[in-house]
Amino acid sequence: MINGKLTTAEAAKRAGIHQVTLQKWIAAGRLMAPDAILIGAVGYRLWSAKDVALLLKVKEASYRKGRGRKKKSGNR
Repeated sequence: MINGKLTTAEAAKRAGIHQVTLQKWIAAGRLMAPDAILIGAVGYRLWSAKDVALLLKVKEASYRKGRGRKKKSGNR
């Protein structure tokens, strides 16, 4: 935790998903990530509580309780 905000890895863990899954959702445009900031020579995306709440909504739309990911509509 940096300045009261979570790193991407910490936000993913808080949401109960893998960091790679979160990065894929960001790349696919399913979720807008906070802007990266430099701390020293390292870039970090710092997630606020509001950002994590939005992440949980995206997760809820993607997963079904106890049954894994939802199937895309139209695909069988």
